[in-house]
Amino acid sequence: MLIDDPQAIAFGTVGTVAERAGTSTPSVVRLATALGYEGFADLRDAARDELSARIRTDADRVARPAPEDPVVALIEVERANVTDTLAGVDPTAVTAVVDLLSDRSRRVWVLPSTQTEGVARRLVDQIDIVRGRAALLSGTEFRIASTLQALRPGDLVVTMDVPRHEAALVRLQAAAVDRGGVPVVLSGDTPTALRVEGGHLLAFARDSVGPFDSLVGLTVLCTLLVNSLVERRKADASRRVVELEQTWADRDLFRI
Repeated sequence: MLIDDPQAIAFGTVGTVAERAGTSTPSVVRLATALGYEGFADLRDAARDELSARIRTDADRVARPAPEDPVVALIEVERANVTDTLAGVDPTAVTAVVDLLSDRSRRVWVLPSTQTEGVARRLVDQIDIVRGRAALLSGTEFRIASTLQALRPGDLVVTMDVPRHEAALVRLQAAAVDRGGVPVVLSGDTPTALRVEGGHLLAFARDSVGPFDSLVGLTVLCTLLVNSLVERRKADASRRVVELEQTWADRDLFRI
């Protein structure tokens, strides 16, 4: 786990690390001391320091010199993000996620980081149009935790984030999975500290010309899932879209 899943240590507790490793909490503490650390907290701090060094931060990127032609550079990077994201997708995993999304008995809870909330809001809107029963989890940790009291075993918990997870996101996702939620993780890095056991992990490329992680790959990944969902529920999706457009027309909401 130290090598394969350092984020589980960096963002976990001695209990969660022991559970993932299939061992006891005293064994985890003994391992930490055997490696020369004063205890698990010391090991966790070291893991966080190592991850911080590995992950290119916004501060690192902003210090880079600007590209000679920013438009060409942006086209190249974002084209690569789209290509790399789609080329790295496991079709079996996509099919399994779409199977879950197609099941209307399952509510879909979408839990984004602050940085990915815009993409998440669009995903929730589209899923809600196609099949309904989709909810965006946003706001304070207290508010989200309160909302998740309505989660039922078998519901989907779609979590999306880039590296350097917000601690509240990790806690909320773990609590939702513990309540029986099926995790679907859209991650800008693997491995991830988010819970994926019993669910599915889909990664997206996030390289950037500027200081901030690109969300183009994440947007493409969400589009792939929605398009696949529409094909799976074609008749129902068509009916719902027609009814929605008729509502817009009846209320004269748009001007051409």
